[in-house]
Amino acid sequence: MSETPRTITRRAGHVDASAGTLLLEHTVKEVFEGAAGLAHTANFIDGMFRFAVEDADLAPEDRRLHEQIGGRLGPTFAKIDSWTAPLDSGRLIRLVVSCDTGGVYYISLRPGETQFGVAREGAPVETGDRQMAQISDRVRELYSLGPENLGGYGTFVPALPDVPEPAPVLFEAPGADARLVELARRRVSPLDLHYVSGHRGGEHLFSTDVLTDDSLGTYFRKVSVAEHRKRYEEIFLFSRELVRSLTYRLRPALRGRLTRLVMDVEQGALYYRCLPDDLALFGVTLRQNNVWDADRRLETIIEEYTGG
Repeated sequence: MSETPRTITRRAGHVDASAGTLLLEHTVKEVFEGAAGLAHTANFIDGMFRFAVEDADLAPEDRRLHEQIGGRLGPTFAKIDSWTAPLDSGRLIRLVVSCDTGGVYYISLRPGETQFGVAREGAPVETGDRQMAQISDRVRELYSLGPENLGGYGTFVPALPDVPEPAPVLFEAPGADARLVELARRRVSPLDLHYVSGHRGGEHLFSTDVLTDDSLGTYFRKVSVAEHRKRYEEIFLFSRELVRSLTYRLRPALRGRLTRLVMDVEQGALYYRCLPDDLALFGVTLRQNNVWDADRRLETIIEEYTGG
């Protein structure tokens, strides 16, 4: 008796089994089966479902649920792209939304074509995230497009270097936690994590950054440092509302409270992280090569603060 395949491929009825379609499906399936980070991934063009590669034992209701969520995240992706556009950091190329029990991914393969993914239950969110980055690289190669280094996974440093010196504190409200402020300023540097702000609810508690460092000057030729800082505060507020909305919308798939939002643009990334007691951190890196480094640096702040 032949062994049941671990994965299946489903194709929308309006999509022909052309040579190009079959090659694209095969490419995605190869990456899907190369690691155990994804339970489902689906391709969309102009918001319309094209095909999915997924675990063969997914329940029919989960297949429908994942397909629906993937379709509904398209407008959310476009909305975030409009938030980040004034930063002059390029288009949005990757979105990660995660909680303690899992995560979902939404990436841009090229204008008009996107790929959605759902983390496998029990697998680290990073594993599925790396697979989505590989799907991007492989598919863009089929289209004769260069890699976009999603997540900075192609250029991260194995061990984070020491921060040369603490960053300046630019704003500190009376209610700010002095220990969290100090932890943040000791992790922000020109190396990778360039900006961190702390918030309770919608209140801005503190911010620390190195945006005026000479090594980062090329990122502010069109949009000033002051304009960046102001826009970061606005995007934080937008992100806070979005996370609350997505927690409700994604609950059937993730079954947990969202704690992490990563908005990866062509030049760098923005991070929204939830902490206990209605605290949140907002972080930024300007360099695409350091997106994963900055993500880990922000995680270090959280672990040190919460004792994790």
